[in-house]
Amino acid sequence: MYPWPILHFDKNIMSRFITLLVFVLSLTLASNSFAVEPATVNKQDAAVAAMQHIPGKVVSVNLEQQHKTPVYRVKVLDERGGMHTVIIHGQTGEILSAY
Repeated sequence: MYPWPILHFDKNIMSRFITLLVFVLSLTLASNSFAVEPATVNKQDAAVAAMQHIPGKVVSVNLEQQHKTPVYRVKVLDERGGMHTVIIHGQTGEILSAY
């Protein structure tokens, strides 16, 4: 009999615990490889790029994630009253799409 029963572990239980611990740590390390890159373009620059593409008034600028890439979704009200959406890459400032 052990003087401290709490320190006595069955080998099978200990083996399962270590396996579980290694599995959880590997998931934690793997999740870092799927990290989303931060945006380097600010909202104001995204709004200016959208207005250069579609002249009008910027209604909203929202930072979103598309396929682990930061993008700005900029809504622009054109001079005729039509609403447009311009998608801008959050790191390069490139216009990805406009509709």
